[in-house]
Amino acid sequence: MNRIGCDAIFRLLFSLVFLIVAIGALWWGVTTARNASVSKNWPAVPGTITVSQVAISTDDDGTTYYADVQYKYVVNDRWYTADTVNFGEYGSGSRSRVDKIVARYPPGSQAAVYYNPDDPDTAVLEPGVSWGSYFGFLMSLAFLVIPAVMLFSFIRKRH
Repeated sequence: MNRIGCDAIFRLLFSLVFLIVAIGALWWGVTTARNASVSKNWPAVPGTITVSQVAISTDDDGTTYYADVQYKYVVNDRWYTADTVNFGEYGSGSRSRVDKIVARYPPGSQAAVYYNPDDPDTAVLEPGVSWGSYFGFLMSLAFLVIPAVMLFSFIRKRH
């Protein structure tokens, strides 16, 4: 196979892999945005905060802070645990922002837990939509453009 053929196959395979990853990210983003949107209509039950701390991740890009808030709650006589404060809260470069989230939910305190009546394992402490709720969806749309352009270019060059 000549060099041009290998390059074309590599570009095609890279585009397809990138497309599959982007579609997976889109599914995750849509699910997060949908849960955020409908969560404001979910029923609430009392819950107990079991863990509330700042988690820290450091890498070459810097330090990211996460609110590690875990809670337990009962739905239909069954115990559940969850750790979602709100749909769209992923991490922050601002320690003070995460400290505020953790301070709202001290360990041992009671909080309203909003749960999905069709899937009680899915729950949130702060229901509703925030900008972060749509972040994954918007980013995945942007990433879909790259493989789409690459595939379009590949097909166009072949004809």
